[in-house]
Amino acid sequence: MIWCNEDWLPQENAVVDLADRGLLHGLGAFETMLAVDGVLQHQDRHRQRMQCAVDRLGLPAISHLDLPAIVAELCAKNHCVEGQSRVRWTITAGRGPLDQSSSVDGKIFVQAQLYVPSVERPHLITLPWRRNEQSPLVGLKCASYAENLLALRHARAKGADEGLFFNTRDELCEACMANVFVQIKGGLFTPSLTSGCLPGVMRAVILDVAREQGIAIQETIITRTQLAAAEQIFLSSALRGIVSAQSLDQRLLSGDAFPVMLP
Repeated sequence: MIWCNEDWLPQENAVVDLADRGLLHGLGAFETMLAVDGVLQHQDRHRQRMQCAVDRLGLPAISHLDLPAIVAELCAKNHCVEGQSRVRWTITAGRGPLDQSSSVDGKIFVQAQLYVPSVERPHLITLPWRRNEQSPLVGLKCASYAENLLALRHARAKGADEGLFFNTRDELCEACMANVFVQIKGGLFTPSLTSGCLPGVMRAVILDVAREQGIAIQETIITRTQLAAAEQIFLSSALRGIVSAQSLDQRLLSGDAFPVMLP
């Protein structure tokens, strides 16, 4: 079952209009979220980021949605009230001219299914493509996700699990589907938002918890030379939390545990 515009539907009955700009042009946004025992995690942070997409892309309003209640009922309907569930919240722009900045018939979908995280530490490679840190889409998790998927396919074709993007200034930006933290000479660093990286929900949680625990993490520029000197690289995402990488471009990493203890 899924939730769509106030209705509960079998997934196969949920349709998007062929003239919906989310389908035609990728004019939409999504959030991938974690629910634990049917309880949505970090919903305020996900809602805040989705609100940015709503405002900038002209998507349907979300202020009326009781997202935690929707997710709790959806998990019950899909028999995933125990353990971890992967929740996807998708919004499309609906019909309209390309320059229209509002939506009256877009779709809001929420889906949930059981999620079992991988226990394997990922192998990483650096990608041959650049993120554009000056793109008008910076900071948004847009429905036009092909760039990420093609980069991920490239990484896996090379025998890796994930790829790392640099931006047009040759600064470390992010992974295909995660934010990045690095340990260099014992210090912890993560690309600043000026790199063009997505303002990840787990990234923000980690930075807040680190401050509470008195652990310094610098948001800064990370060059290729600095990355090459990293003892460890960590990937963070809403689903997996934070995981240490096994290698970068076939160079083995230390495997040290992340020093911030997440709740």
